[in-house]
Amino acid sequence: MTRTTTKAILATLLACASALPVAAQEQVQRDRHGDIVVEGERSVDGNEVGQLARDVTGRQAYSGDPLARFQRPVCPGVWGLSPDNAQALIDRIYDNATRAGVEVNQEAGCPANLWVIFVNDPRETFQRLRDDNAFLVRGLDYWARKAVTEQEGPVLAWNVISVRNPDGMPIASPGNTALAAAEARSGGEIPANPVTQMSRTHAAVRQDIEMSVMLVQRSAIAHLDAWALGDYATMRTLAQTRPPREENAYETVLALFDEDAVSPPERLTRFDLAYLQSLYMSRVDQPGRQALRNVDELMELDARAE
Repeated sequence: MTRTTTKAILATLLACASALPVAAQEQVQRDRHGDIVVEGERSVDGNEVGQLARDVTGRQAYSGDPLARFQRPVCPGVWGLSPDNAQALIDRIYDNATRAGVEVNQEAGCPANLWVIFVNDPRETFQRLRDDNAFLVRGLDYWARKAVTEQEGPVLAWNVISVRNPDGMPIASPGNTALAAAEARSGGEIPANPVTQMSRTHAAVRQDIEMSVMLVQRSAIAHLDAWALGDYATMRTLAQTRPPREENAYETVLALFDEDAVSPPERLTRFDLAYLQSLYMSRVDQPGRQALRNVDELMELDARAE
């Protein structure tokens, strides 16, 4: 994410704060680390928000290495819908990405790096992609492919991720098996990580989403419009997330296909947008827990702005 984009997000947040009553404005501050601090009576429970963030991220990813995100502009592609519906879904993803502070590529004919594909049987399709070693799965290692097959419900989603140093140079790592194999075959050297400084707040690596793919079962979308599908795809593809597995105090569109949910949201919720904003505002080398430390404050700002 570029520095210009980050400044634009911050300017938008401050603009929202300036629209609040004077008393509320005085409660919106920043600490010495640049984190958003909302003082006074709060309507958002930070502990409950943190629980949901851990749930949809996965506890290991939430506290370990930096969370995966797009570093290149996002260009969505849709297959399996009528042209009008596909364009509506693409436009919705573009709008959501812009709101979240994600850089986008809206040039005609841009190479898609975010795919939403509608098929009769997502599991059969994924297996066929694996058998053919299709480009949509070529960057997935054994464990990533196994994780896809363990997903439940009518949607399968995955992110092809490269591990790089904070400056963006690809490095040798367990997640870069394809890169290491290619280098070995060509007789080249596997790139090492030249980073010499790291700490609890600065990791030695970053994780770049090179491509995101979501397979959706056609029979599961009869009651949904393009915006609902676009909002769900936004949360499954712009970050490495999963549907919630626990009962939480706040709602997320990630529960859209949960058969046990009584009335799951069909639009991005306040939590969803704050989650993405916090992720894309954070440093590329920030550990997962720290990358999401502003979700509750961003939700609070949004609530006060209404």
